[in-house]
Amino acid sequence: MPFLLATSLRRWLLLSVAVPVGAAVARKVARGIEARRGPSVVTKGLTRAADAAQRTKRGRKGR
Repeated sequence: MPFLLATSLRRWLLLSVAVPVGAAVARKVARGIEARRGPSVVTKGLTRAADAAQRTKRGRKGR
C-alpha cells in the first residue's frame, strides 16, 4: 500500500517540476533558433507547446 502513495507522489513531482522545466527549455530553444534563422514553423510549434505546458486553468476573477 505505501508504494501506491510513492507512485502518486512521483507522478505529482513529475507534473509539477518536469513539465514547467521542459516548457522553459522549449521556449529558450525556440528563441535561440529564431535569433539565428528567424521565425519558422518549428519555432512557432515550440513556442505553442511551451505556452500550452505553462497554461493553467484559472477561473474568472469576478466569480
